[in-house]
Amino acid sequence: MRTALIIGSLGAFFNLYQLQALFPALVERFGTTATGAGWLTMASLLGMMVTAPLTGAVTKHANPSHLLVVGFFALAAINASMALTTSQDVLFVLRLGQGIVIPFLLTATMNLVSQRPSSFVPLYVTGTIVGSTLSRFYPAWSVDAMGWELGFLSSACLMVLSAVAICLLSKATGAELMQRTERHQTLVAYTRRALTDNTLLITYLAGFALLFTQSAVFTALGLWLAQEPYYWDSQQIGTIYLACLPALFCVLTASVLRRYLSEVAIAISLIALIWAALWLISTTRMSIMLSVALFAIGTYLFQTVTTQLLSSTRRVPAGVAAGIYLSCYYLGGAMGASLAAYAFSIWAWKGVIACIAIAQTIIFCLVMGARHCAKER
Repeated sequence: MRTALIIGSLGAFFNLYQLQALFPALVERFGTTATGAGWLTMASLLGMMVTAPLTGAVTKHANPSHLLVVGFFALAAINASMALTTSQDVLFVLRLGQGIVIPFLLTATMNLVSQRPSSFVPLYVTGTIVGSTLSRFYPAWSVDAMGWELGFLSSACLMVLSAVAICLLSKATGAELMQRTERHQTLVAYTRRALTDNTLLITYLAGFALLFTQSAVFTALGLWLAQEPYYWDSQQIGTIYLACLPALFCVLTASVLRRYLSEVAIAISLIALIWAALWLISTTRMSIMLSVALFAIGTYLFQTVTTQLLSSTRRVPAGVAAGIYLSCYYLGGAMGASLAAYAFSIWAWKGVIACIAIAQTIIFCLVMGARHCAKER
């Protein structure tokens, strides 16, 4: 179960940010502008935002191993199609298709996480870190080394290998997901309950702000490094994202923080760390790798907090709670990618920072409002 969980989250996130470090290749193949690159990054996030709320109901009685296998084969087909397309419009549609498929994989893995949250949350987040990093690094490396067609065909092959691995693991262990005993209610009833639960509502808002910030920074960073004074190629840009990997150690040892600090104190500390990293990116060009590492540690540790809150819910099924969370999470990512690309094309990096500050301020006000309303009940 642990191995399937890691493969599921890693493989799903491997497809999410494939174009973020490929701005030079997109310009060469499609004539893409900075704003167009933001929309291409946003496409998969938009597909996830639309699909995620439905996956809990659709997959309620499905075998998670079967979901993962079918999902990985679908992603393999999409990657192969991306390798062959020469139209930016078709590429946008294919990226949208990836976004439609990925929530099914994440819902299957979240159902696994909900069985033992304290043990499985770090493994799930570990998969997301490695998957997100490879999502940016591997396409950049493979496209530069092998060309667009072979680069994305190799990604398709990796998805096929993931499907085969899940299939073999399922047959070897004979393990099935144990469904939690729940009262049978309609999806509308569960959704209403999820949206009126104060803890879940705060989790949804925090998830929106988290991926808005992360998506905005990584999208703008790829555009920035491709322009003067850097003029980096895709492979060099992709290498920057390897700085996210030190966050693995912090995530796997996050339980130590919870022994000494409350979730509120942890969240405040991580927000401070994220803004310190943004300041470093803005002012110290020699510290880009260090800045990205600090930013990744802050954002991924914050993700362990939101995932822990989400997976511990008992008022609604894990699939329903996860579906709504993923919708808010990837709405934030979609808006972050598109707005950051637009702001960067007009106001450069300062515009991106302003965008993030405004979004976080609005979300903070909404969170405080939700907490105030909960105290008055």
